[in-house]
Amino acid sequence: MKHLIKADFKKINFLSSHRNYLIVLCLLSISFGLIFLFTLGVTQGKNLTELPAMEVIDISLLGMDVAAIMLIIFTATFISKEFSHGSIHTSLAIMPLRQKFYLSKFFFIMILSLIISITLTLIIFGLDQIVLLANNMHTVSLNNQALLSKLIGTVILPLFYSLLSAAGTFYFRSAAGGIMFALGVMFLPALIKLFPAGFSDMVLVLLPEKSLHALAEMGTLTFNGQLMSAILILLSWILISNILGLWKLKNADF
Repeated sequence: MKHLIKADFKKINFLSSHRNYLIVLCLLSISFGLIFLFTLGVTQGKNLTELPAMEVIDISLLGMDVAAIMLIIFTATFISKEFSHGSIHTSLAIMPLRQKFYLSKFFFIMILSLIISITLTLIIFGLDQIVLLANNMHTVSLNNQALLSKLIGTVILPLFYSLLSAAGTFYFRSAAGGIMFALGVMFLPALIKLFPAGFSDMVLVLLPEKSLHALAEMGTLTFNGQLMSAILILLSWILISNILGLWKLKNADF
């Protein structure tokens, strides 16, 4: 399994299409974060200096939504090539245990998403500090508990949806299936909110959006009932979707 994970990372190094896509992903995420920040006068009618430092950071971190969507697409297309190009036969010949093959893809996507998410979050935060200093505003220290909670929640967002995309791709055996599944889960809350409050509040609790928002807005890293509930809901989505993806892979006839 370790060799398969290393092989997937080598694909990124040697295949320019994968490498260039990830570079564009990083550049777009950072660019959109700065665009959101410097267009406040147009979008909200406010000057940057009127906002507290935490709100400035919060706005720029919206660029990580771009990273999440692009990682969903990358994950789905990367895994689906195993099916469309027929390379899954070679992979399964090297690793006959389909469970280990599935886990190798799972851990590869998890590690890659974490590396990209942590790097981008720190870069955007660093740029925010420069912007705050340039405008003679107070900066925010990493010792701030609310900031750490926000950064951790931001890192988890792309990781969570990329793992959903992986599960969807294995289940539907196509890039379109993985992308639609992950994006469907991402944007479903917007549709649910159109229903009456009693129904929408009950359903939204079970969807990951509220839990991801709770992690980012916790304000403190101490464990409590709300934090544990959010973690359990997110883990349930990851476990159930990937169990179904693994089940589909085990029962597929190659």
